[in-house]
Amino acid sequence: MAHSTQLNVATIEQQAAKHDETAQNISAQLDQLKQQVEATLAASTSGATRALSMTCDSWIESVRKSVLAHLQAMAENIRRESKNQGATDEASTQALLNLPMELGNFLVS
Repeated sequence: MAHSTQLNVATIEQQAAKHDETAQNISAQLDQLKQQVEATLAASTSGATRALSMTCDSWIESVRKSVLAHLQAMAENIRRESKNQGATDEASTQALLNLPMELGNFLVS
């Protein structure tokens, strides 16, 4: 079987889905971390524990705004460009089909 650099829609969607899945996994881990810090804060209300909680909240928010947002944007960009490429391919195919038959036969042979 010949190797090809051509990507199909299913392969592209799989890559976008991996980005979405990674973002969901990170989000779940951040939620779990927040729960653990809250449990620690419930057990000890010392200044150090409160500082840990505030730092953790800030860090989690930063990760959500930066890392997760970028992963989600990458997935959206992959899907959008796939659709754009598909539209370009369809337009090119239609242009080739509209060529006069003699020229079309030459290109196919």
